[in-house]
Amino acid sequence: MTFVVTESCIKCKYTDCVEVCPVDCFYEGPDFLVIHPDECIDCALCEPECPIDAIFSEDELPSDQIAFIEINAKLADVYENITEASPPHSEEPQFKDVKNKIKFLNIDIGTDESKSNSQSIESNKIYLFDSGDVETNNQAFNIKDFSFNKDQLLKSLVIEETVILSIEPQAHHEWTMKIMEFLQENKFNVIKMRTLKE
Repeated sequence: MTFVVTESCIKCKYTDCVEVCPVDCFYEGPDFLVIHPDECIDCALCEPECPIDAIFSEDELPSDQIAFIEINAKLADVYENITEASPPHSEEPQFKDVKNKIKFLNIDIGTDESKSNSQSIESNKIYLFDSGDVETNNQAFNIKDFSFNKDQLLKSLVIEETVILSIEPQAHHEWTMKIMEFLQENKFNVIKMRTLKE
């Protein structure tokens, strides 16, 4: 059994729960926290700490929040582990009392077919490989050189269209977060995250 972070957390990201977790099983994305189901020990310490009641035991989830079992499991594999409290989301005052926030999560969970570095890259897709290599339709660089390639990356993408970020399973969490933060800073409204099949 695991605990699950639900829709209320989106664009709020209170981290009171992180402070009390004895096994550090929380993971942080740009707009949301999740619990890794394989790391949660079902201690229930986090549940009462959430000021907006966003955390539920898996067997007590409201029926309209069942999808968040899979969302937590999938995003825990791409989000960054968080072990200390941090300030809430910058938009928390506007979103604290908003209902039906899943539309603001802007991440579609799925898998993409395997793609080697030599294959052609489609428009508005970003591929992040285990090696740290990043490829788009007209650009290739290593993540360690990301800061030098931001302008070119921005020129290669269409802001008004969905961006699909496809990630190989062993790519580091911090690399994914670096790209996600860049996309959000530049007002890409819809970002879909895929895991590349091995």
